[in-house]
Amino acid sequence: MLKDLYKYLKRPALYERTTTKFWNDPHIAKSMLASHLEPDTNGASREFEFMDRSVEWILSLPLPENARLLDIGCGPGLYTMRFAERGLYSTGLDFSENSINYAREHDPKSEYILQDYLAMDFENAYDIITLISYDYAALIPDERHNLLARVYRALKPGGLFLFDVMTPIYDKGKTDRTYWEMYPNGGFMSSKPYMVLNADNYYGDVAAGARIVLIEEDDVRCWNLWFCYFTKQSLLDEVKPFGFTEFGFYEDVAGKPYTEDSQSICAILKK
Repeated sequence: MLKDLYKYLKRPALYERTTTKFWNDPHIAKSMLASHLEPDTNGASREFEFMDRSVEWILSLPLPENARLLDIGCGPGLYTMRFAERGLYSTGLDFSENSINYAREHDPKSEYILQDYLAMDFENAYDIITLISYDYAALIPDERHNLLARVYRALKPGGLFLFDVMTPIYDKGKTDRTYWEMYPNGGFMSSKPYMVLNADNYYGDVAAGARIVLIEEDDVRCWNLWFCYFTKQSLLDEVKPFGFTEFGFYEDVAGKPYTEDSQSICAILKK
């Protein structure tokens, strides 16, 4: 076990992926669903009051009558449901079986698809596609390029792709750190007693990486999670080869104006 720990505690190479699934771990998936459903916290999902404002603003965009919306990375359908309640033909897509089951049970107006959005295969099907809560920033470059191609293909001509990311200002001034946590009665990551070794690593203005090492009595698991940073220009450089045109940049998905000091960017791209 010590050899494994030594290996896991090394600083990962930029964008290094681990093979063990994090979000689809059965226990973590249940914990994530509970976090999504907290109405007054910005955890797995945004505060419900913010979601309401966000949906109203998104619906103010120039969408056609009877617009069809695809909400990818929809989780338990909190945004998807709000869009459906306001008259859009809404579809939610996520790879979490727990979340999709919850969404289907609580939102009969929408369609829900259990699938990884990096494998979706639609063509000229939607007027708007949304990816909210910094999901785009959790993807490494090859994954983002794959997604952009699939989103572009899935949109109708003139369709919109709306997503949000973090800027380098989001974590400005932070430096690498390691710390550990004990959970003798279980917790978010496992029902068994466990401890966690955490390493937060920063790669300039490019990305931050969180390495999480879960240690149980008879098992050790490791995950690398990435949080990539973008500027307005770097986003434009990334999306232009896929055919998108600029439609708008905002600070958040509720339409707050973007400034050079913004910690986040909401991008709206047009096919």
